[in-house]
Amino acid sequence: MAQKNQIVGLVRFSYISKGGFAHSHDPQNDQERMIFDADRMERRFNLFEKLTMRSLLAQTDQDFRCIFLISKSIPSEYRMRLEMLVAPLQGAVVMQKPFMPQFRAIRSCYDALRDEMHPYFTTFRLDDDDMLDAGFIQRLRCLAVPAARVKDDGEPVVLAFNKGLYLEITKGGNRIFDACERTPLSVGTAMITKTGNCGKNIYSRNHRKLPAFFNTFSEVSEPAWLRTIHRDNDSIPEFTGNKEEHTDAEIDIQLRDSFRISRAELMNVRP
Repeated sequence: MAQKNQIVGLVRFSYISKGGFAHSHDPQNDQERMIFDADRMERRFNLFEKLTMRSLLAQTDQDFRCIFLISKSIPSEYRMRLEMLVAPLQGAVVMQKPFMPQFRAIRSCYDALRDEMHPYFTTFRLDDDDMLDAGFIQRLRCLAVPAARVKDDGEPVVLAFNKGLYLEITKGGNRIFDACERTPLSVGTAMITKTGNCGKNIYSRNHRKLPAFFNTFSEVSEPAWLRTIHRDNDSIPEFTGNKEEHTDAEIDIQLRDSFRISRAELMNVRP
């Protein structure tokens, strides 16, 4: 009998916290003014709707939950708009948390959905401006439990999907290129734990440093994510691998087959 594996993702949608992003040491009121600025929120919703939600709705395996973590202080019009956008996703749940340490908020979200009936609990992360390929959940389901059984000591195991595409969004025009990273990204990386091993999830450590703390498997057979680079990135994007040289035609095939999106659509995403 196949082992049951509960898969739960988490997207921080402009969640304001103590720690966890570049301005998180600023006073709460200063963070709120910056994060909930009307122009910034319009840009964020634009990327979220056109990229993030599109990729979640396109998953070939819809048997997963996805938490959308928001601040209790988020203006009501933004909360209602988010709830409307995620409603078509059958496993979506919006969770509001107060201003608090980020990991405590994230852990409480995951713990709220943890089902003890499943022997394995797999958590994945996704930013609100990135995409997963359409087969991500299906591939994660196939790989997660076998990876956890390699050492089979009950300790967490990380799956790093290190091959993907970058979309650089600038006023001078957008650019698409593909890359293979050496260390895990913030998008798509997953952690598999035994259900009884509570407390650990994919946000337990900085994503780039996960291999220093957990057994980590790198999966690079096909592009698993599309990461955006734009003016609102929380930190300066860093590459830990290699940019791969592919023709426009090859990238167009990857976009069509893996992400169900066209180059023209991505070129029209505004900064």
